Amino acid sequence: MEQSNFFIKYLPMKILLTSVKKAVLPEYLGSTLRGTIGQALHINPVAFNYIYNNRILSDNKQDIINPYMIIPPAIHKTPYQAGEDLSFYMILLGNAIQYASSVIDALGSLEKFKLGASRYPFILKKIVHSLDQRVIWQSGLFYGTAIRSAVVPYRCLSDIEQLTINIKTPLRIRRNGMLLESIDFPTIIRNIIHRIEAITQRYGGWVNTTEAVRIQTLASEIPVTQSRLALKQMSRYSNRLGEKMDFSGLLGSIRCKGVLTPFVPWLYAAQVLHIGRNTTFGMGQIEVEFI
Repeated sequence: MEQSNFFIKYLPMKILLTSVKKAVLPEYLGSTLRGTIGQALHINPVAFNYIYNNRILSDNKQDIINPYMIIPPAIHKTPYQAGEDLSFYMILLGNAIQYASSVIDALGSLEKFKLGASRYPFILKKIVHSLDQRVIWQSGLFYGTAIRSAVVPYRCLSDIEQLTINIKTPLRIRRNGMLLESIDFPTIIRNIIHRIEAITQRYGGWVNTTEAVRIQTLASEIPVTQSRLALKQMSRYSNRLGEKMDFSGLLGSIRCKGVLTPFVPWLYAAQVLHIGRNTTFGMGQIEVEFI
């Protein structure tokens, strides 16, 4: 068994809501769900500040990584009919797991989740550990024994000569202030490694920095043999700024060929952690196929 070159704990939760009436929602709910959960967390200022408020607590420095991700349902699922379930995922990273019970309490305390511009009501139905399938919260009862951290997988495969990276939710990567409309393999690997380094430096865990440098050097030798990417135009409303913000990103796939075995563990990790900007909204979710 190959020795791991990084270590990050995480807690994956599947959250199920039920629509009270017919609800016409935005096609991508990452921002909507993030705002609703943030409002609920205000009942616990310590948990809210640690999970949500990192930029303000760090003198408004740009790109302060947050220790959570909210992964919404697939794009285009609307409307929701009365009685229909809406499911999404929330992941706590590293030391943020210590506030899991506070997050559950906050979500359970909401009489109704009000989603979308028209504030459609949804009721919390259930929270489940998405790996163990153990119920964490249901019908007002909290099952604390189900709160169990997992480890971001470090998986190895041999003799990988081709791979396809499928981008499942819009991927936002900026260079010199501009949103990239095409990406190469070194850019993807660099983003994976920078994300792992940022998480471990701030929220616990570790990464082999020597190996991280070596992997980025090797990535420069890997070409993209096929690219099927398109820019998905989206925007979101920022309550903090009081205006709409560009939320566009790349969707589609790229195929690469070469000596790809060294990159397998990092790509597996990226399938849990996502890459690029706005990962807290569920952006930059990828799925990799190895040949």
